[in-house]
Amino acid sequence: MKKQTMPPARYALLAACMFAGLAQAQSINFSGDTTPTGNQGASFTTTQVIVGDSGTGALNILSGGQLASQGGNIGQQAGSTGTVVLDGAGSSWTLTSPGFTSLTVGNGGSGSLQVRNGASVSTVSNVNVMFRSGQLPGSSALVEVDGANSIVEGDYCEFGNNGNSVVRITNGGVISCKLGGLLLNGEVNISGAGSKWVSDTQLEWGAPAGRPDAVVTVGEGASIEAVSYVIPASNAAGITGPTALKIEGAITPGAVVTPSIDFQSIEGGVLNLNHSDASGNYQLAPDILGYGGVDVNSAGTTTLTGNNSYYNATNINSGLLRAGAANSLSPSSDFVVAAGGTLDTNTFSPTVLSLDNSGLVTMAAGGTSTVLTVAQNYTGNGGVIAMNAALADSGSPTQKLVVQGSTSGNTILNISNLGGAGAQTTGDGILVVQVDGDSNGTFSLPAPGYVVAGGFRYSLVQVGNNWFLQSENQVEAAGPEASVVCTPAQLSDSANQVATCTVTLSTAATADLPINLVLPAANPRYTTTCASPMVVAANATQASCTITATPNTTAGDGDVTVTLAIAPPTTADAYTPVGPAAQVVIQDANAPQPPASPTAVPTLGSWGLAALAALMAALGLRRSRKSAA
Repeated sequence: MKKQTMPPARYALLAACMFAGLAQAQSINFSGDTTPTGNQGASFTTTQVIVGDSGTGALNILSGGQLASQGGNIGQQAGSTGTVVLDGAGSSWTLTSPGFTSLTVGNGGSGSLQVRNGASVSTVSNVNVMFRSGQLPGSSALVEVDGANSIVEGDYCEFGNNGNSVVRITNGGVISCKLGGLLLNGEVNISGAGSKWVSDTQLEWGAPAGRPDAVVTVGEGASIEAVSYVIPASNAAGITGPTALKIEGAITPGAVVTPSIDFQSIEGGVLNLNHSDASGNYQLAPDILGYGGVDVNSAGTTTLTGNNSYYNATNINSGLLRAGAANSLSPSSDFVVAAGGTLDTNTFSPTVLSLDNSGLVTMAAGGTSTVLTVAQNYTGNGGVIAMNAALADSGSPTQKLVVQGSTSGNTILNISNLGGAGAQTTGDGILVVQVDGDSNGTFSLPAPGYVVAGGFRYSLVQVGNNWFLQSENQVEAAGPEASVVCTPAQLSDSANQVATCTVTLSTAATADLPINLVLPAANPRYTTTCASPMVVAANATQASCTITATPNTTAGDGDVTVTLAIAPPTTADAYTPVGPAAQVVIQDANAPQPPASPTAVPTLGSWGLAALAALMAALGLRRSRKSAA
C-alpha cells in the first residue's frame, strides 16, 4: 500500500506536536507527553481528548485545523495542568457526546481554554451536553473567547462548579449557552463591541457560603442576552453567598437584554452601576426583583425603565439614578443618596420605602403636580430636594414631599416658581411637605431664605407636622442688580498675564455696598486680589480686582479655569445677583499656541510727511487771509 503524505499547507495546524492521534484510538492523552503517535492531519476525529491528565499537556488547533471528539478534558486530575488554544478562522473543536459531560476545563487540576480570532468550540448533541469548568474542589479554570466570530457554545454551561473559574469574553467573542448558564464560583468579564454571553432560556449564578463572590461584569460595548435572568441560582444547593452584576463602560456601557433580573429569596445580591456615561442615554429595562439591591458607584446617569420591586437598599453613592417609568423606583427599597449622588423622579410620582438624603433629590422635570412619597421615614443629612410650584395664593399647584413615617435631620428645599404671578396666601399657605408621623426634621429655603414671585416674598413655615409656603406683604423695591465680568477671559501661564474682574451695579447705591463673592479655589497656577465682600463705593457703580497667572514651565499641566461669581447678599434685597459667573482660562504656555498676527501700522515716509506739511501750511495761510478779509 502506498504511504499517504500530508499536504504542506496542513502543517500550519501543528505547534510543538500539539494536535494528533490514532485514527481508531479511544482516547488521546496529552498528560506530560505531548508527542503523539500515528498519522497526523488537519482534521481528526476521536472519542476522548485529555490534555493534562496527571502532568502538563498542551494542544493547539491553528489555521483552520479541526478536531472532533465525543468528549474532552483539560486539566484532568489534581496537580495537572492542561492548555488548549484554538486560533484563526475555521479552527474548531466539535464535541458530540450524548452523555452528561462533553467538555470539562479544570476537572481536578488547572485548565485553560483560549479561543481566538474566529475559532470555535461547540457541542452538537441535543441531549445533556455540558460545557463545564472548575469541576472539583481545588480545581481552577480560565476560559477566554476573544475576537469577532470566536465562539464557545453548548447546550448547558456551568462555570466554577466546585473549583474556581475565570471567564473572559472580549472584542466580539461570544459564549452561547442554549439551555442556560450557571456560575457557581468565580467571575465572568465581558467587554468590547459585540462581546456577548447569550442564553436561549436563562442565566443563573450564585456563590456558595465561604467562597469568593460570584461576579459578572458587562463592560464597554458588551451585552448579556437571555430570555430570563436570575441572580442567584435558585436550583443550586447551598447558594447563600454574595453575587454581583456590574455594569461598566464610558461611551456604550454594558447592556443587559432580558425581561428580568431576579435576586430571588437569597439576600446579598447587588447590581452595581459603575459606568461613567453621563449623557442620559443609558437605560436599564429589565424588571429588578427579589432580595437584591442597586448601587450607583460612578459618575454615569442611569434611567431605570422596568417595573421594579427589589427589597434591598438602593445606594446612590455618585452619579444620577433616574426614574423612567411609574414603578421603576422600587417601593420596597430603602434609598440612600450620598453627597455626590442624585435621585431624579423625572415626570413620575414614585413611592420609596425610606429615604436618607445627603445629596440631591430632584422632582424638577415633573411640572407642578408630581408627588414623592416616602412610605416610612425620611432623614435629611444636609441634602437638597428640588421641586416646583406655581406661586400664587394658597391654592397654588405645587409638587410635594409626603412622608408617611417620621422625619429627622436638616434638608434644603430648592423651590422654583413655574409661571406663578405671586399673590397673598391665606390660612396655612401652600403645602409642600406633608409629615404623617413625628415631624422632627427641619426644612429650609436656600439663601436668602425666601422665594420671590410677582413682588411677593414666600417663606417656608412649619405648621403642626407640615411645612407650608406663606407669602408676606408685597416686597419693597430691591437694591441694584450686580454682575461680574473678567477681561480678558483667557491668559497664558507666563509673566504679566493679568485679568481684571469688574463688579458692576445697575444703579449706584447712596452708601458703600458690600457685594458677596464666591471666590475661586486656591491654585498655584494663579493669584488673585479678589476678596469677599467686595465694596462698591457710595455713588459708584463698579469695583475691580485682578487674577494674575503664575509663570509656569511645567510641560503638559493643562489649562485651569478660574471662576468668580456673585453670591446672595447678607442683607435681604441689598442687591440682586444677575448674569453668569465670570471665568478666566489659564492656558498651558508650554502647549503649542497659534502664531500672533500683528497688524501693520501704515507709514507715509519722508516724502509723504513733507507733502502733508506743505498742504497743512497752505490751508493755514488761506484761512488767515480769509479771516483778514
